[in-house]
Amino acid sequence: MKVVIDCNVVVSAARAGGTCGRVIVEVVRHHEVILSEPILDEYLRIAQRPKHTRYRDVLLAIIKEVETIATVVEPADIVFGIRDPDDEVYLATAVAGDAVLITGNSKDFTKPKYGPVNVFSPRAFLDR
Repeated sequence: MKVVIDCNVVVSAARAGGTCGRVIVEVVRHHEVILSEPILDEYLRIAQRPKHTRYRDVLLAIIKEVETIATVVEPADIVFGIRDPDDEVYLATAVAGDAVLITGNSKDFTKPKYGPVNVFSPRAFLDR
């Protein structure tokens, strides 16, 4: 399965491991990561926030691993009208890469599907 990983999943994996950590391991071992430059830029920008100092090394290691194995695509020119326009890039990247999206952001991603993109919470992805 082709998978786009929202930044909140990457950050949660670095900070606490848990379900999001298991998602990262599952995706890296058994799926194809789809990434775009805007998403990678967001990962790296978020990693530099002071509140992530304690977990920065782990966060950067996860980002590096994801980047190393990912297929990089140009986001599709499509807008779904979600609450946070900055998060549209995740759906546009998933469309371009024919991928699903894994996100813990249920505020902005309120539907289980946007066009061709299935959206999974980290738990739902592991349980599928």
